[in-house]
Amino acid sequence: MKLVGVTDDCHSVDELLLKLLETEPYIDEFILREKSKTDVQLIELISRLSTRGFPLDKIIVHARPSLANSLSVPCQLTGYGMSVKEARTTFPSLRLGSSIHSLEEAREAQAAGADWLLYGHIYLTSSKKGLAPRGTDELFEIALSCTIPVYAIGGIRPVHLPFFKRHGVRGAAILSPISSQDAVSAVRDYARARDS
Repeated sequence: MKLVGVTDDCHSVDELLLKLLETEPYIDEFILREKSKTDVQLIELISRLSTRGFPLDKIIVHARPSLANSLSVPCQLTGYGMSVKEARTTFPSLRLGSSIHSLEEAREAQAAGADWLLYGHIYLTSSKKGLAPRGTDELFEIALSCTIPVYAIGGIRPVHLPFFKRHGVRGAAILSPISSQDAVSAVRDYARARDS
């Protein structure tokens, strides 16, 4: 089971650099979900990570396929930007993930050439205040129906990981633990649950 860290766009480049370096040993991949940062800032961050020995094959750029392509890293697409079909046509060799919210969207994204799917939000989470969680029924149906990896996001705790694994979910994405005061301790708990 893969553990994917998601950044929250609440830290400076310097702070984010430190958080990523500290939590990297426990996280399989990171989605840089830094909406307010410019391409130049993200390039600077990735360059500084590389200089510090951070494995760049763990980096996924959020919602910027052109930037991801120029950096030769994967991209996590959203429902409000370039579609999977358009990104696959424009950047044929780019690895692409698609954020989805239904079985229908999952099937469409897979057919269009997505390499993985990110479904949520599963449980109550402070990052989606006022929105009802989707729960696990459709998540498990998507995992069963699709041939590409399906990851869960939203309110996930370490205790949920073995449950997801039993139902064919290939991983979980976590945002709050990466942002927490003691991020290393928080993500270590998830890594233990993933590896158990």
